Amino acid sequence: MKFEEMGLEETILNSLQRIQFESPTKIQEEAIPLIKAGHDVFGQSATGSGKTAAFGIPLLEKMERGKGVQALVLEPTRELAKQVAGELKKFSRFKKVGIATVYGGVSFQPQIKGVSTSEVVVGTPGRIMDLMRKGHLSLSNIKLFVLDEADKMIDMGFFDDMVYIAKQTPDTRQTLLFSATMPEKLKYIRQQFSRDAKVVEASFKVREDMLKQYYIEVPYTKKFSLLMHLVAQEKPEQAIVFCNARYEADDVAWNLREQGINAKALHGGMPQNKREKTINQFHDRNIAVLVATDVAGRGLDIRNVSHIFNYSIPSNAEDYANRIGRTARAGDRGTAYSLLSRDDHENFRRVQQTFDYDIEGLNIDRFAILPFKKRDAKEKGRSSPPQRGAKFSKGQYSRGDRRPRKRQGGSWENERVGFAQ
Repeated sequence: MKFEEMGLEETILNSLQRIQFESPTKIQEEAIPLIKAGHDVFGQSATGSGKTAAFGIPLLEKMERGKGVQALVLEPTRELAKQVAGELKKFSRFKKVGIATVYGGVSFQPQIKGVSTSEVVVGTPGRIMDLMRKGHLSLSNIKLFVLDEADKMIDMGFFDDMVYIAKQTPDTRQTLLFSATMPEKLKYIRQQFSRDAKVVEASFKVREDMLKQYYIEVPYTKKFSLLMHLVAQEKPEQAIVFCNARYEADDVAWNLREQGINAKALHGGMPQNKREKTINQFHDRNIAVLVATDVAGRGLDIRNVSHIFNYSIPSNAEDYANRIGRTARAGDRGTAYSLLSRDDHENFRRVQQTFDYDIEGLNIDRFAILPFKKRDAKEKGRSSPPQRGAKFSKGQYSRGDRRPRKRQGGSWENERVGFAQ
């Protein structure tokens, strides 16, 4: 199917042609006709499935210029709000719909002006409520209410804010919710704020011919040393190291810099302007390794990533799928390594039960043991350590013993070889 076959208005089609959008993805093909027909839609989709266009294209068609704010899109972070607003502007290039982006940490005045002249507002819950309470944003004319990355908004503590904002919109509005997972609290949203919502799903599909996945067992005390060995061996142009916790991301990034790697952390505990600066530096290839948590990494359009390193395994299998979806994009090949210590095995088993991935086991038992320092609160407030400019010359670290172990019957439990002590 082509977008031309979906009955879209000419201005939107011209905009899509301008950015070379020709064929819809699975979730776009299913969601766009439902949204155009006026249905509430709950979409479950992973990174890279095209959900912004899935809700954005029909949303823009319904906008009427000069009739105030008619669509509200909630996003969990400033970065996502800016990214989604940017995509909507591309889709509406020839329709000339006003799109305002609002988020905290910056001056109110430019955002107040933007809201006053726009039909669509994309923003974070906190700043949306601030503008409402100050009388600068009315939701009385909202036609479409979009909750994007809803599960992450719940993870970040925005559930009550989501409910409060939803109650300020008209009962006649159309509700669109998109999420990678469907936690229990989203069922409440569905029951209270939607009318016979249609459910569409876009399952994450890894191109296994383009992405190679490996796991390596290692004691937690040697994880950082193994990570450094892999980085020295693989020499990635750009890589993302995923951690489960903010403090872990900070510590891993700091220790990578101590070893001469140009690395920075990215997580929800950082000031918004610092997160944005870090993302821009990674986009511009001024950072080689990004050490991120799932909340910070979700939904960001970061390309040209050759390697993913799972320093710890997420409890939610869909988060693992989102992580590895950061590489092997746009026809490029990618590699994902998972470092498994004792606490990771249950989560990793859950990944293998959820997805039929071909994840190859490696034995790497020879590598240099490096110091790993966990910083205290005072040290975490200090600036980054100086770059040492270390180069990874051939033979500096032992390549180790890489002996593949094939999965047996899809069960990781059957192939465990024991824990290094």
